[in-house]
Amino acid sequence: MSASFRFLLLARFFFLAAFLFGISLPIAYAQQPQLFPTLKDAVPSITTTGIASADVTPDIVTISIGVDTERPNAADATRDNARAAQAVVGEIKAQGIDGRDIKTLSITLSPVYDEDSDSNGHVKRTLRGYLAQNSLSVRIRDLAKAGALARQVMDQGANSLEGIEFDYSQKDAKYDALRGDAMHDALRKATSYVNGLGIKLGRVLEIATEPPAPVPNAMSSRMVGGSREASAAAIPVEPGVQTLRAEVQVTWKLLQ
Repeated sequence: MSASFRFLLLARFFFLAAFLFGISLPIAYAQQPQLFPTLKDAVPSITTTGIASADVTPDIVTISIGVDTERPNAADATRDNARAAQAVVGEIKAQGIDGRDIKTLSITLSPVYDEDSDSNGHVKRTLRGYLAQNSLSVRIRDLAKAGALARQVMDQGANSLEGIEFDYSQKDAKYDALRGDAMHDALRKATSYVNGLGIKLGRVLEIATEPPAPVPNAMSSRMVGGSREASAAAIPVEPGVQTLRAEVQVTWKLLQ
């Protein structure tokens, strides 16, 4: 049996084994990057990116507040904290805030320890009492009332301001308008490219959108309330201006 004939038999054997047992063999067309090109890759086309932005003034504010109560035993801490939190909620509703805009964020009860170190560096922990905490968020749809409301709930027993977040109404309508402006911007750019070449834009082959850019929220760190005199004035709440942005990528077919 010649060497070439033996080689041919071995090659057929390995091919059959690969077929029967699922052994992977390198196939030339498997390394092709794309077997079925998209329409925009199969015809002459142009792609441009349209961008639109607008400044808006927030008209909704959400304030996070807390009621912290420390007592020598857990039962007193829980009871007194519940009473104080209920007084705060009552004051919020008395100021015309709808119940759906008041949300409990967390309710916690935890022991509080004092720590002392001796001359050898050993730390001794002594139970001092229990801390009950109730955190609330309040959505205020009239921005002019936000500062006064924050002061009033501090007077009623809230002793921490945990954060502030601004938002705006009719968000979807604002973004819809920006998306339309972004499409016009993409069309303007594409038209400016082809005008000098004696060609025209055909039908749209693809529209790729970007999700709306997240609006930064102004969040303050936890601030523990002080005396009643310190909260006598309305707390300044300035919404500033937020920039909304929409982006779209459009591909057109080119016509001679």
